[in-house]
Amino acid sequence: MNQSQSPEPLRSFRPPQEGEVIECLGRRYTLGRETGHGYFGAVFQCTDEWGNDLVAKVLLPQGRTYEQVRQEWLTELQNLKALRHPNITYVYDAFECRDTFYLIIERCAATLVDLIGAPDLPGEEWLPAVSRDLLQAIDFIHQSGYVHKDISPTNVLVVMSREQLLSTPPATVVFKVGDLGISRLESDINLFNTILAKWMHPPEFLDPEQFGAIGKPVDIYHGGLLLLSLLLGRIPQFTPAEIAAGEPRRLAERVPSRYAPAIVRALRRHVAFRTQTAIDFWRDLNQSQ
Repeated sequence: MNQSQSPEPLRSFRPPQEGEVIECLGRRYTLGRETGHGYFGAVFQCTDEWGNDLVAKVLLPQGRTYEQVRQEWLTELQNLKALRHPNITYVYDAFECRDTFYLIIERCAATLVDLIGAPDLPGEEWLPAVSRDLLQAIDFIHQSGYVHKDISPTNVLVVMSREQLLSTPPATVVFKVGDLGISRLESDINLFNTILAKWMHPPEFLDPEQFGAIGKPVDIYHGGLLLLSLLLGRIPQFTPAEIAAGEPRRLAERVPSRYAPAIVRALRRHVAFRTQTAIDFWRDLNQSQ
C-alpha cells in the first residue's frame, strides 16, 4: 500500500432514533417511530420544517459492504428520479448521514394490504379506481423501459389528500406504486436475484423454458394477483406446484365478478398468451363494466 495514502475510514451503520433530527445540506428532518421493516430497508415516520408528512427509508446493510449498500441507494434514487409520475411515490430528498443512506419519500396513509383486509370491503366497487392508478403506473414504468418485478400489496400505497381551501373538503384517494429500488431496465432484469413472496412467483420464474421469458408480463401477472385479492377480500396463497398448474387463473375463473375474465387473461401461465400490456389490461377491465 502506498504510504502517502490515508487508510480507508471505518464505516459504521447507525440507524436513526425516534425524535432524532437529521440535517443535511441545510435541511432538517425529524424522525418518528419505525413503521415498516423489510430485509434490506426500514421505514420511519418523518417530518420536515414545512410540516410535510414524509417517511425516511433507511437502507440496512445485512452483511453487505458500504459500497454495495451505496450502490443500491444510488440505484433506487436513480429509478425514483427517472420515474416521476402521479401514481408513483415521490422522492423529496436523498442523502448520506453518518454512513447511513436515507431516502425521504412522501408518506402514504396505508397500503393495499390494509384495504384488502378491511371488513366488508366492496372490492367490486373499489376495483376500477385501484386498477386505473395501478395500471397507469405500470404502463409508465414499462414505457420508460423498466420492469418493477415486485408489485405486491405492500408496494401499492394509498395516499389521501384534501383541498385546503375548503372548510370540509372531501378526501381524494390515490393509489401509488412504491419500492422502485427493485426495478430494473428490462434488458438487465434478473428475477432470480429478487426476493419475492412464494405466492407471487410468476410461472416463468419457476420454469422459463416452459412458460416463457421473464420481462414486462411479470408486472401484468402481479397486477392480476392484486386485483384478484381485492375481489376476494383476502390475499390468496399458492405453492409453486399450484402456480405451475395454473391455480391462480382457475381461482379467478371461479370469482363471481364481471371483472374476472380480464383478470383471468392477466394470470395465464404462458407469457405469450397473457395480457401483454397495462393499457390492454385496462381496456379489458373497461369492457367488463
